[in-house]
Amino acid sequence: MKPRSTQKKTSVKRTRYKNVGFLKALGESCRRLRIQRGYSIDRLAKESDQLSPSTIDRLEKGTGDSQILVLLRYAEVLGVSLLELLSFLKDSPELQKDSRILPYEENMRPPLGFVPVYPIQAVAGKFSVAEIIEEKPVGWIDTNIRGSTKDYFACMVRGESMLPKIADGAICLFRFYSGGTRQGRIFLIKARGLQDTESGESFVVKRYMRQTPLRSEAEETPAVIHLVSENPRFPPIVLVGLSDDEIQTVAEFIRVL
Repeated sequence: MKPRSTQKKTSVKRTRYKNVGFLKALGESCRRLRIQRGYSIDRLAKESDQLSPSTIDRLEKGTGDSQILVLLRYAEVLGVSLLELLSFLKDSPELQKDSRILPYEENMRPPLGFVPVYPIQAVAGKFSVAEIIEEKPVGWIDTNIRGSTKDYFACMVRGESMLPKIADGAICLFRFYSGGTRQGRIFLIKARGLQDTESGESFVVKRYMRQTPLRSEAEETPAVIHLVSENPRFPPIVLVGLSDDEIQTVAEFIRVL
């Protein structure tokens, strides 16, 4: 007879999948519909005859896994369809693409280390720090920043001109520009007469390279600035003869999130 093996079998502990961003967005959608229909949590629990107040509370806070039958009964009592409970997916397409984004909620105080995520069109269209901050973000994303995040925001960058540093569709962290040298650093930039050859937009995310030294207003030599792509397939955008205040540096690229 073969000797019995004394080696113990090791079990692999599996981590349960949990999409926190989705659960929070789902919970907010449920809570909003409940309030719109004039239900309190206690009334909903009583009329459902199956859902406890604690179950409803966990669902709306996004702190627990929600079974489909819980959602179905929740919807039945409110007189809505499951599709209506999930309508937030249609309204927030960015959330479908990146589960790290927590849905935006009016007057919400974001968790520590989180910054607002703005649509790139909103960021690019205003080019004023005060007006950008007043725009409504699509959500919040964690940056692991330990200190203050008030000067930071995130947005999605489109195109291939900054490959391999910035992939098409990457969500990137930016810090509002407040002064200092721009030479050799990557910025979100708007300039008079600027048109990106890749997107056709009047704003770009490029590396700022000044080819002429800083000049006084009395000098006649025109300034030459190159906005350089990381991808060698894209030639630099050349700006000639613009004064420094005609090149609006909105924010500095920090990193891809």
